[in-house]
Amino acid sequence: MSLNREWVLVSRRVVSRRRAGFTLVELLVVIAIIGVLVGLLLPAVQAAREAARRMQCGNNLKQIGLALHNYASTYSESMPNNGYSYPGGYPSDFSPHAKLLPFMEQKNLQDLVDFGVYMGHPALADLPVELRQAAATQVPIFECPSDVGADIHLMTMPSGATTEIAGTSYGMNMGSGLDGVFHPGTGTPSDGLCWVNAKTKLRDITDGTSNTIAFAETTMGIGGSVSSPTPLQDPLQYRAYASTVDNTIGAAADAGDIATVQATITGWTGDRNHYWLRGSVPNGPLINGRLTPNSEIPDLQLGSSKMTAARSYHPGTVKVLLCDGSVRGVADTIDRNVWHASWTRSGGEVKTVSSE
Repeated sequence: MSLNREWVLVSRRVVSRRRAGFTLVELLVVIAIIGVLVGLLLPAVQAAREAARRMQCGNNLKQIGLALHNYASTYSESMPNNGYSYPGGYPSDFSPHAKLLPFMEQKNLQDLVDFGVYMGHPALADLPVELRQAAATQVPIFECPSDVGADIHLMTMPSGATTEIAGTSYGMNMGSGLDGVFHPGTGTPSDGLCWVNAKTKLRDITDGTSNTIAFAETTMGIGGSVSSPTPLQDPLQYRAYASTVDNTIGAAADAGDIATVQATITGWTGDRNHYWLRGSVPNGPLINGRLTPNSEIPDLQLGSSKMTAARSYHPGTVKVLLCDGSVRGVADTIDRNVWHASWTRSGGEVKTVSSE
């Protein structure tokens, strides 16, 4: 009797031990459930992260707007320009970003920038040594946290030496591009706010400071180049070398005639907006609004003349800073005429960009 009772107890222990584990089927079910939960949660986490990055991007533009108004208060309502003409022919093209530095708690960085130094034509002269440290300094306010190209990049100087340069995700308004002004450094006035020798004041913005863009998002490239015109590259990471940049090709772009635009492309460069210090160079931080936000038509470059779009990694939208200091999100689907009107300071249009 005792042996039977002991056998029963042993059997129960064995059964209990067996029941303490998982079968293979149960384990697979648990793994499948965890996989489904992760699949459901990851997009939500990514969306939350992007929302935070977009908020930080808007805050960057807000800080630039405050600096812009403090600059205007200091200099009799003047907006920062793109430098001045120089006897040597090529302008001394310190960007508006360089002029705003002390108004965004970056005075120590601006102290490295001697505005009396003539930088000269980038194809003919190396960047002066005293400016290289400034050019290589990343300014957090100038970089959107979603911008994958926000990094230090290398530039080859005419001597063959390389120097580090830092870029920006935000470009100042050099016009709508409808007036045919595509070069920010010739000194030709545009219908926007910023160019070489510009003396634009807040009072000149007769369309209203709440209707006119001061700065807009634009993406930095990933570097490198592609010599072949085809296939089309990602316009967020490359701009296209073109055989023409004028109102004719602009009209094709306005019509969405990508085949006509593509016929003018000769190659690609990934040095988009790599240079916050200088404004007239092709990779400098001045943009026009000829192309609509995140246009499938790439930015076009002929020499230093550019036809550009506001671009961002925020899905379906770009952030813009208006001249009154407010920041808005503009949808990619904005009406083309409204978009162009927002880049003119005194076009007389009865249109305005609205929040996304």
